[in-house]
Amino acid sequence: MKCHYCGKEVTLPFKCPFCGQYFCEDHRLPENHNCPELWRVRTRSPPPVEREHISIPRREVKGSSVMYPFKATREEWTSITEIYHLTIGAVAVMAVGLSLMGQGFSWVAFIIQNPIAAFSSAFFFMILFISHELAHKISAKHFGLWAEFRLNIIGISLTILSIFSPLIKVVSPGTVVVSGVANREVIGKIAFAGPLTNIILAFLLYSASLHPLFSSTNIALGALLSIWIALLNLIPAGMFDGAKIFWWNKRVWAASFCISLILLVLFLLF
Repeated sequence: MKCHYCGKEVTLPFKCPFCGQYFCEDHRLPENHNCPELWRVRTRSPPPVEREHISIPRREVKGSSVMYPFKATREEWTSITEIYHLTIGAVAVMAVGLSLMGQGFSWVAFIIQNPIAAFSSAFFFMILFISHELAHKISAKHFGLWAEFRLNIIGISLTILSIFSPLIKVVSPGTVVVSGVANREVIGKIAFAGPLTNIILAFLLYSASLHPLFSSTNIALGALLSIWIALLNLIPAGMFDGAKIFWWNKRVWAASFCISLILLVLFLLF
């Protein structure tokens, strides 16, 4: 059997208790294979990048004491590995953004004829995605957890295929992996930070598009894409943020989902 992460042939593979897939000895731990269900892990030891700076702060979360075994210092807010993964993800998202500029492969001709407009729009599209992921990271850091963006093999593959697909567009090259000790509320708040950021951005962009000074098709489209990203991630199932938010607070999930749906309809109608 092959390791699901690196493809190495393994005689006695290890089955991950969270995602159910099989891995070699090097990638058997959830954090070593970018497990999409890592958020379900309630406790585990910190990753190597944090072990040299272990501290044990305590925080109160609505009456329940939560122990965090480490806290990242300001100098370790990111790493070369995260920058590498984030760069590849950003380029893939920009490529999907470029493919939205025409039917079939007419977007290639549009890029050749209008390179500045094309890449500006694609960059704007990428910022909406990056903002969502950075919101997760900033929120996790706020609670003293280790958090870094990591590419997902399935996600980046579907994102690349979306560049050439005229019908289906999947923009999910990776996710922010969070590690540390956290309860249901902390997990839910970290998940909620992403969709909330997109809802706020959508509202601001749509408001700006109504002003004569900033009125632009790209700004209006950006508002539509931002609220679509929020709504998609609020689906309460699987790997989506909505599953964690629903698990934490059903009222918060229902309110944010309804607001996103209403805004999407308004943007499409007006």
